[in-house]
Amino acid sequence: MFIVVEGIDGTGKSTLARMLGNYLRDRGCRVFLTEEPTDSWLGKAVRQGIEEEKNPFTQAFLFFADRAEHVNLIKKHLEIGEDVICDRYVYSTYAYQGAQLETQMSLPRALSWLEKLYEPIGLKPDMVFLLTVEPERGLRRIGSREKKEKFEREEFLKRVQEIYLLLAKKYDFAVVDSNRSLNEVYGEIVKLIDKQLEEKEK
Repeated sequence: MFIVVEGIDGTGKSTLARMLGNYLRDRGCRVFLTEEPTDSWLGKAVRQGIEEEKNPFTQAFLFFADRAEHVNLIKKHLEIGEDVICDRYVYSTYAYQGAQLETQMSLPRALSWLEKLYEPIGLKPDMVFLLTVEPERGLRRIGSREKKEKFEREEFLKRVQEIYLLLAKKYDFAVVDSNRSLNEVYGEIVKLIDKQLEEKEK
């Protein structure tokens, strides 16, 4: 099973991805936990592109270069029977770079362009959890970080989340309110995972 956890910064997605991995391991599953950008040199190039505030097209190409290799890695783990949990995937690029590209073109055109880039390398997840949070609250949660990316601005994150919600309708994400406590959010995700596993075992 290929599971993706998405959301703007401050939703708790990285922590919840790890908790979900531990939950599945406790159920006897073999789990590969991964993230985007990756830890490879390509992923480091993505982070450098963000830090240097390269233009949205450059950043999009960097993300897709990293993802092209990452998809091959995910496939290998799925082929040997492992469940894969990914903290951020292509939908992050659609949402974040989509918001940036709105300065260059309409959102529908931007999303269409990004989707076409992804299509040849695409790997569809079995489940996508979109964690939502009030951007102001999300920023408070990450306020202790020493360095904030330029993406971590309230108005920008508000727009990114709006795009995420559009994507949720299009791609049938499970939308989970993460304004609540971590345990409440985790409990809801576990229920949804259990339901999926039960249907898979039928």
